[in-house]
Amino acid sequence: MSVVDAAITNVQTYLLVLARIGGVFGFAPVFGSRNVPLQVKAGLSALLALVTFPLVQAPATGYPADVVAYAICVGREILVGAVMGYIASLVMVGVQLAGQLVDIQVGFGLVNVVDPVANTQVTVMGQFQYLLAMLLFLVFNAHHMVLSGLVESYAVVPISSFALTARLEAGVTRLFCDTLVVALKIAAPVTCTLLLTDLVMAMLARTVPQMNIFIVGFPLKIGVGLLTLVVALPLFVLVVRGSFSGLERSILAVLGGAK
Repeated sequence: MSVVDAAITNVQTYLLVLARIGGVFGFAPVFGSRNVPLQVKAGLSALLALVTFPLVQAPATGYPADVVAYAICVGREILVGAVMGYIASLVMVGVQLAGQLVDIQVGFGLVNVVDPVANTQVTVMGQFQYLLAMLLFLVFNAHHMVLSGLVESYAVVPISSFALTARLEAGVTRLFCDTLVVALKIAAPVTCTLLLTDLVMAMLARTVPQMNIFIVGFPLKIGVGLLTLVVALPLFVLVVRGSFSGLERSILAVLGGAK
């Protein structure tokens, strides 16, 4: 191989590495936030690709000479990065879902705020727990796990070899189930406590008919719900930390089904 051919191969490999990293930065928590300027994302992607590029082996068969075929390879790498970023963001989805379940039980279900990151309307506790989980994402160095999973992904899915398979679909389905489990674990303390509160209020309504249970019950459920959230905060941190600790393993397990 001549020097010119080697240089062209290196440039093609670098662009494919940059495409995968760009896909991750488009969907992963913190990295994919709309509050991060595009110039910062592009600069970090280019810098990280420069660091990762020497660790990536080019295919033994080389790259296609046709521009359309090479563009398809770039699209595959962007898709790999997008899948990795989306897997990392599923934990945040579970946390936000838990907050919405809590809001429905407490009575905040109709109170929405604007999420400036996603540019959508979310419930109060959903937004609060989402922001708290985002801070924990940085505190527990989960962003390092995402980057580590990105580097390790080239051993699981070599460059320009990604394909949609039934195993990949099964892995993504399992992650959706895990996300629902995380949401239920986080919302369980408040949900169970408010269920007992409803039972107590129902008994009071039967034994003391003169009491206006609707006027008393609404502020009571808010107070009990907020108090339970404070008491269950260590459980919230424990569940979120456990989800983050398995983040790299989940990414590699799902990508392993793309072979």
